[in-house]
Amino acid sequence: MRRRQYRKHNSPSQNLDSFLDILTNTVGVLMFIGLFVSLFTFNIKNVKTERVIRTPLVSESNKMPHFFEVRDNTVIYLDKEEVEARLDKFDEGLPPCIEPRKPSSFDSVAYNAYLVQIKAYQICLNNKSQLLSGFRTTTTYYKVFFDSTGLVFQPRADIAGESPEELTQATSQFRNTLKQLNSGTDYLAFLVRADSFEAFREAREIAWQENFGVGWEPMNTNAVISFGSGGRSIGVQ
Repeated sequence: MRRRQYRKHNSPSQNLDSFLDILTNTVGVLMFIGLFVSLFTFNIKNVKTERVIRTPLVSESNKMPHFFEVRDNTVIYLDKEEVEARLDKFDEGLPPCIEPRKPSSFDSVAYNAYLVQIKAYQICLNNKSQLLSGFRTTTTYYKVFFDSTGLVFQPRADIAGESPEELTQATSQFRNTLKQLNSGTDYLAFLVRADSFEAFREAREIAWQENFGVGWEPMNTNAVISFGSGGRSIGVQ
């Protein structure tokens, strides 16, 4: 007796699995193509507007720096030299503190006298520091005072700096300030906030046209501008 042979049929679950595999692969390829096209299109649209901000290269300079703050996309002159002149005048009215010289030879009497003089000198400096804390002055754009960190420049709320459009005008305050400086002995140092690179680039271009060296330093949005006893160093870049 012959045995009846049965045809083997693929189960529906196997066919469904194969179909899902093909569908998944197809969707994955389509997603990859879509992502590639989107990125390519984005780069094409932005290739003309993209700007690269390179890390500045610093070189030493014997020239005098003149500081500008670039904030709220405006350029503002600190006029630090005028403030320091006023501080020097204020300091003239304070008692002088003369640092004693070390004795040239070891002598117990002379050395003890030197220690007394050093103590008096330190007391004088502390008293003078407290008196200097009373220094206050105002410039066109800042209220300036003296504290433990040095000279602090606090922006005035009632006046703003110059926008990129205003900088291009022949009568701009920035251009007038440059006329008072000498490109042979002075250079410009910019303290640039994160939201103000457009104004900085415009001011830098104008400065370069007038043959001024330019240095800059990025600053956090809420950072306070202060100049300590050691000054602030921004090289020409």
